[in-house]
Amino acid sequence: MNKVKYNSAGVKQKHPSSRVQISTGRAADCRDRLLHKNGYNRKRTLHLTWLTIIALLLPISSSYTQDSQFSQFYSAPMQLGPSMAGSANEGRLVMNYRDQWPRLSGRFITYAVSFDQYVEEYNSGIGVSFIHDNAGSSKLTSTKAGINYSYRIKAGRDLFFQPGLETYYFQRRINFDKLTFADQFYGETILPSSIQTPPELNRGQLNFSSSLLVFTSKFWTGVTVGHLMQLNSTLAEDPGHMPLKLTAFGGATFNIKRQYRNMEAQTISLAYQFRRQSSVNQLDLGAYYFRTPLRIGLWYRGMPQGGSEWNRDAVIVSAGVLFDQFMLSYSYDLTISNMIQSTGGAHEIAVHYRFGKLLTDLKGIGQVPCPRF
Repeated sequence: MNKVKYNSAGVKQKHPSSRVQISTGRAADCRDRLLHKNGYNRKRTLHLTWLTIIALLLPISSSYTQDSQFSQFYSAPMQLGPSMAGSANEGRLVMNYRDQWPRLSGRFITYAVSFDQYVEEYNSGIGVSFIHDNAGSSKLTSTKAGINYSYRIKAGRDLFFQPGLETYYFQRRINFDKLTFADQFYGETILPSSIQTPPELNRGQLNFSSSLLVFTSKFWTGVTVGHLMQLNSTLAEDPGHMPLKLTAFGGATFNIKRQYRNMEAQTISLAYQFRRQSSVNQLDLGAYYFRTPLRIGLWYRGMPQGGSEWNRDAVIVSAGVLFDQFMLSYSYDLTISNMIQSTGGAHEIAVHYRFGKLLTDLKGIGQVPCPRF
């Protein structure tokens, strides 16, 4: 392909081996003339271009979007907090996939996998987790790998405390070559290079989070504090400090019908998750209905902003099926905010496999009563 070079008069010349060398003033003059000739609105083009760039770079500067999220948050136990390590009282392998805003060209794809095991001899739970997030068609990627530990304390006949600690490595990377800037627009052609200076393209750091889980045979509640080191993980030249991330979660399980002979047990579980980082809040409220082998759920995500105003986000519906030690579940986020016609919601899939039968003697060691995942 012939590349383009400009002389002092701003006239386009072809040269088979030359590299594009365009000064800011000449590129702007040539672009203005061609846009005017072809009937383009330059201001509108630049406006849309910068909107795209700002939308992509928001995760770099916004502390809240530092972390990925799952609508099926109890189907991603290691993402809730390290206290969830060993909460199944056996070996548990979990895989999660989320496709957010599929109608947009710069969609958000998240993958996660974790394994945790309860060690009865030491009253401890151990776990490992990995999560990878692609934002904006892989222009910005985030990767986190962590090790989780929890210790179970029996505080009463039916009361247990389970503190936990996680240490993890977090890495953020941006593919600067996939970004498009205003000085690359040349009529209907997008030039292959820009005068923009790339920021730091990769940043990694070691960090910690801690949590506490309290549960009985009927209810559970917990809190997680993340980013304890408050390090800067942005790629901006001007460093800042990541605020602490606070997550509170909990719920209760109620028996509608107990299992009796050939009759299957039926339960309803109510649950919530509240997250706060800096001045940004998010609340998830919902319920699961479970009757072997089916589980269905309905959730609402929104947050009161004061007075009668609500920050509406999505209504989430989910369904899952359980086969002995294997479970597959799917959920869909129906956007109810002002972006309802633009995003396409979000699709999410979770796969769980438990190794070995559930321990039968639960009175001595306890069991978190959240829905079986």
